[in-house]
Amino acid sequence: MRAAEYNGNKLQLINRTLREPGSREILLKVSACGICGTDIKILEGKSASTPPVILGHEYCGIVEKIGTYVKNILVGDFVNVDPNIHCGECRFCRAGKINLCENLTALGVDIDGGFAEYCLVPAKQCYQIPVSINPIHAALMEPLSCAIYGFQKATIQSGDSVVIVGGGVIGLLILKLCRLSSAKQIIIIETDENRREILQNSGADIVIDPNDETLLRNLTEITNGGADVAIECVGSCAAIEQSYHLLRRGGRLVIFGVSPSDQHWKVLPYDIFRNDITITGSFLNPFTFQTAVDLITAQKIQISDIDVKTFSLNRIHEAFENQIQRKSMKTVIDLNL
Repeated sequence: MRAAEYNGNKLQLINRTLREPGSREILLKVSACGICGTDIKILEGKSASTPPVILGHEYCGIVEKIGTYVKNILVGDFVNVDPNIHCGECRFCRAGKINLCENLTALGVDIDGGFAEYCLVPAKQCYQIPVSINPIHAALMEPLSCAIYGFQKATIQSGDSVVIVGGGVIGLLILKLCRLSSAKQIIIIETDENRREILQNSGADIVIDPNDETLLRNLTEITNGGADVAIECVGSCAAIEQSYHLLRRGGRLVIFGVSPSDQHWKVLPYDIFRNDITITGSFLNPFTFQTAVDLITAQKIQISDIDVKTFSLNRIHEAFENQIQRKSMKTVIDLNL
């Protein structure tokens, strides 16, 4: 089979033979696999992986074979894959905090993933989805599951003012989730003019260019004293600091974006104390994948309007460049091309 393998230095197309699925595995014929910011960071040496490994952790496909003990998945099923595999035995898993598993591994990061014609997947990581869902859209279920966890951490309440900093695909998905809530207003801060138009059309009440020098004053006036919730989806300390300063007293900051590990920002602990500010992170997608499947299946979350550009596996380097240069909201490898 053809696959895109990261060898610790670069991504290269290879031919690979596959073994038969183990007793609790399935053999998946991959239909589509999204390119994530994590994939880009791995190639840049800024995120950990276990090379040599076939990258790609946002994928779906058709089940070709099943292992002896697989009961919940059948040959021919259309499934999506939760890439994050927890051990179930460490102290965090036993406390229900599976995203903090001490032995966490991930398909497409540590174990061969979806940038391939076929992939071996533990059956317990598979979620059945209707065949009516476009595979290109189904590839967005994994990022949606992560966005759902960030949305849950925000604990948005009736009448809240919400500011989303960063209008990429995660910011857009969180916007769609916020639209299902009873938030009073949803404001997005985004640098890219084309994305600002998309976000406006997707239901944001206000979309603001962060280069606007009057941003802070305008937002304070618009929100009558600051936002109740700020969700940072950029992945930089500058964006986190900006998000923090947009909060009103008693506000909540969710750090979703993955900032470089060597960046830091200054904050006065007294201000956090005196203003009763809550700061929380959002890591992975614990127990939210089925929710993502259900929301898309019930058409509560529409993803068909997201700007997606597709490439064949043979054009994967061009596809990565497309995502790096932000030429579309999302880039997906279509294994049917």
